[in-house]
Amino acid sequence: MQFPKDKERSAVVLGLGITVILILLFSFISKQYSNPTSMGDTYGNIVEKKRIIAEMRVQLHQSVEMEKNAVMAPTDEQARDFADQSRSASRTVEQNLKQLNTFIEAVPLQDEQKLVAEFTTCWSEFDKLDQTILEFAVQNTNYKATALSRERGGQTLQQFEQALEQMQQLYAGTPAESRAAALSGRAMIAALKMYTLHSPHIAEASDEKMNHIEAQMNGEEQVVMQALDELAGMVDEAHRKAVLQAKTAFADFKEATAAVIHLSRQNSNIKSLELSLGRKRIITAQCDEILTAYQNLVGSRTFKATK
Repeated sequence: MQFPKDKERSAVVLGLGITVILILLFSFISKQYSNPTSMGDTYGNIVEKKRIIAEMRVQLHQSVEMEKNAVMAPTDEQARDFADQSRSASRTVEQNLKQLNTFIEAVPLQDEQKLVAEFTTCWSEFDKLDQTILEFAVQNTNYKATALSRERGGQTLQQFEQALEQMQQLYAGTPAESRAAALSGRAMIAALKMYTLHSPHIAEASDEKMNHIEAQMNGEEQVVMQALDELAGMVDEAHRKAVLQAKTAFADFKEATAAVIHLSRQNSNIKSLELSLGRKRIITAQCDEILTAYQNLVGSRTFKATK
């Protein structure tokens, strides 16, 4: 009766076969875990990641370009428009980053996790700088100061000049004619010096140097006021109206100058430009470098996934 022995032998063979199969299955699973293009990181996923990273780089540079346009825009409307475009590009980068994180969570590859973490840190600093720069850019205080100086400043200075000319006419043919002309000329030259100091004040970034410019303006203002006071002492009561008109015109010019200084002091365009050309350029290069490294890493896996 050999039948039981044959049955026993078959059971042993079956057991060995199952053991071999389990060993092979375990080996296959281990290889799959060690293979960066497996465990769900399929060729299609890799191609999609490449597309996302490429778009992130494009939108990153688009955001920077629009931010620079906002900084250089001469009007509030243009600055706001460019700022909105910059923020829109940044939002696209953030959306793409969320998509990448979804892939990382599904297939946690250590080298990709490291690069995404580095970019997230870099992007956080990029975004903070961006918000500061764009906030300054849309204020446009330096451009506004320039426009105010050119328009209201120029207009009030011209009115002051006209008032001085009318006052000089009062002394035409009198012994005080030359004295009145000298005082009027002194007042006008000092006012012109004040006006020419608008531009360097608007362009200046240093508070200390702006203080120095304002001190010069104050000195010229004192010259004007002294000359007007002397002119007022030379006329009789019937002609004091002309002096009063000159003083009123100069007061308007001083008010315009004060408004220019107020806007200039805020220095929003200069601050945004300094940040844009300084720290922002550095952090942009760092973020792009990380994305380039990630792009190259994923590109190398495309080849492995097709083998």
